[in-house]
Amino acid sequence: GKGLMAASLAALLQARGYKVRIRKFDPYLNVDPGTMSPYQHGEVYVTDDGAETD
Repeated sequence: GKGLMAASLAALLQARGYKVRIRKFDPYLNVDPGTMSPYQHGEVYVTDDGAETD
């Protein structure tokens, strides 16, 4: 979805000589994604260090 679109746009801009830096912004500050509905937020993944991400 959004990540694929951002990566595609970045590749097009880089092909035209622009410097591009991708940053992930998670608007769910102060919210635990593990307690949110997967239909509302998307699937949650737990990394090896115990952090939760979407």
